[in-house]
Order: sequence, then structure tokens, then C-alpha cells
Amino acid sequence: MKARLIPPYENCTGNVLWRKEDFINKVDDISTSLKKLRDMGYWASAYPEGDGITFKYTKDSYQKSSIEILEDFSICFEWVEIELAKSRSSNLELAELEGKNKNMECIVIVPIEKIFIQETIEIGKYIFYCGRQFDEESHKRLSEQDGSYIQFNCDLPYIDLLKLNSSIDHNSHVINMCLSIAEYALDLVRFSHSSFTSMEYTPNPAGQRSDGFYDVEIIPREMTHLKPIKISGISRPLAVSNNWLGPQVDSLYYPGLQYLSSIYDGIVENELSKLVSSVVRACRQSFYSIGAESQFLNLVFALDGLANIDPDWKGWKQRTYIAALTCNNSLIKFKKNLEVYDELYTDVRNKLVHDGKDFYELNVNANESSEQIFKYIKIIIILIESNGFSTLQGLRDYAVHLLQQEGYRTASVEIIDKVSLLRGKKPNYPSW
Repeated sequence: MKARLIPPYENCTGNVLWRKEDFINKVDDISTSLKKLRDMGYWASAYPEGDGITFKYTKDSYQKSSIEILEDFSICFEWVEIELAKSRSSNLELAELEGKNKNMECIVIVPIEKIFIQETIEIGKYIFYCGRQFDEESHKRLSEQDGSYIQFNCDLPYIDLLKLNSSIDHNSHVINMCLSIAEYALDLVRFSHSSFTSMEYTPNPAGQRSDGFYDVEIIPREMTHLKPIKISGISRPLAVSNNWLGPQVDSLYYPGLQYLSSIYDGIVENELSKLVSSVVRACRQSFYSIGAESQFLNLVFALDGLANIDPDWKGWKQRTYIAALTCNNSLIKFKKNLEVYDELYTDVRNKLVHDGKDFYELNVNANESSEQIFKYIKIIIILIESNGFSTLQGLRDYAVHLLQQEGYRTASVEIIDKVSLLRGKKPNYPSW
């Protein structure tokens, strides 16, 4: 077992610090060692948190050196490997001793802007607090800020908490960690309230203030010497901000939201849920992309991933599969989606990727194109929720079953013939 000794300095008492879990069953040994210390002229007391002791030499006015103090402690705590600390920071020394896998449950509070909430809303582990002026129970707020914020519980690495305020870079690391978790809450808002054709209904990224700084409040929930802390910094030098009002969120009732919330709460964990989480994250990133081309292509890539497109499926094989997943068992919607998606893929995606075109060179609306792909993604996620799919194969079997039906085969031929004729190409029918 190891410990670090910080000698007394100026008006500060000294400290011996150790990893609490290593000493949790050493209460009697600690008491015996403390008695030896007191017999040598020290005042010493164990921390109630169990991660060390504080002390000072009181026998006479003689100021013992660090080496002398270390020798005394090595005698009294002969069962502990004690080293002189490298710094005067108890937290940094504890971080050196602590295991990398230890987490601490915390309450995290992240402010949100460009979003209008008149009444506090709770979904899963996330609580969206309205502004203080609208809050009828403002006495229950854990944050002093007056604006809206997201509050949630999560486990944060104990080492990272100990190192807070040790450097700007480390604070940025912790801020971004908390922001990443908070963004999943805003994903629920973007999924239900945002649109690529009405970008003004997109909230600002979590934690982002109007001056470019990001704020995070952390309140430890376990027994610890760590106090609640607010950290702020420009953890993301490049950011996108809504120049208008943002969405008005009165409720969070929308198909697919409970499923997403269950994923973020860890209630639903399976092959598909992991994919859905990453796809919704990709949609988030598209909302804040500064380029129409990257916005659209990121969504196309996300849709392909969500649909589990086989790499060997090309052309109409791929198009009919997407149309089947997004048609809600409707032949009319299947034919419409097949034609629209093929146009988006062939005349937009392929020209952006293979011909190096920009959107201004294409006779299409960039935001409407992105919105259509976003709608397809949402339809598939709602399909997964309503059917309880948990595997990629289950989702694929659903689509293939539709495509093997006579009505869908006939509809496929009809659209393929129509589009091929307009393009002056020979039709190529997929086999399912």
C-alpha cells in the first residue's frame, strides 16, 4: 500500500494521502499508527472520507524538515510505503495514487441557450429546467443561474475530478466530457423539434454561451472532500450558434423519443441501439455543419449505416431496400420513396461525391435534400421502436420480406422502368 506525504508549509497542516479503497479495512492499524505519532509529539487526525490524515508537529517550536517528518511517519506507519509528494496539491497527489477505473456519481448541470422552455420537463435521466422566471418551484433548483439548463446524473472519472483546475486543457477535457453527455438530451429536442428546412428551430449546442464560453457545474453525490464546482472555458474554439430564436419546447412527446431516452439511460442495450445512438449523433453534427455538402453527405452516410446496407448492394438493390424500410408498409409511399431517394442518391449524392459538384451547381435545394434524408432516418428509428427490433438482421429481414411480395416487386419494376426511360438507360431489376 502506498501513500504520499505533503509536509506542513506556511500556515497549512501536513497531509498523508492514500487510496481509500486500499485502507478501508485498516481502521485499527491506522489508529495504532496515529497513537505512535502522537507519542512522538504530533497532532494527527484521520479524514472522515477515509483517504488520509492531516497532521502537524506540536511538541516544541523546532521545525522538522520534510526528511525528518518522512522518517517519523515511516516508523509509525511501517506497514505503508510512504513517499514525499511531488506537489502541494492534495488532489493531484490523490490522482497519482488513484486507479484509472474509479468513477464518482455526480449531478451535472449544463446551461442551454436558443431554446424556449416555459415549464420544467423530465424525460429519462434528463431534466430540462425552464428559466427561473417561469419556475414555480425555483427553490428546488440546484443551480444559481437564471436561464434554462439540463440536469442529469452520471458517473465521471474520479481522477478527472481530482485534477480539475490543474490546467486549462484538463478543464476543457472535463467540460467536453459533460457536454457530450448533455448533447444526448438535446438530441431528443432536435429529433422532435428541429428541421433542416427551418434551421432557426435548432438549439445552440449544450453549454454554449453567447460569448463563446462553455459552462458546466458538477456536484459530487458520494462522500468526498470534493466540493461542487463550476468550470468554464472555451473548450471548443470553433462553434456554430443559432442567430434566431430556437425551438419552443412545451413537451417531449414524439414517436421514437422514449426509445432514444431508454438507450441513453442504458435501459435498452443491443446491437441496433448502439447503431441508433451513433446515427442520431451524426444527425446532430449535420445540424451544426457549416457546409451544405458535408451536412447532406453525413446524413446519407448515417442512413446507409442505420439501414445496414450490404457493401455489394448497388444501384436499385440499395434504393429499393431503403424504400422498403421507409414506406410504413404502404405501396404508395414505397413508390414515392423509391423515386425520391434514387434522385437524392443519383442526382445529388453521386454528383457531390464523384463529380466534385457543390450544391449551388445542382438544381436542388440543399436543406430540403437534407431534411428528406433526416425524415428517412427518423422513420427507420420509429420502425425499430414499434417493432422491437434489436438486431441488424431483424431489421433486414423485415425489409426483404416486403420486397419479396408481389405487390412490391411490381411497384419496383414500375418505378425502375419510369426512371430508366427518363435517363435513357436500360433498366436493371434487383433480385430479392
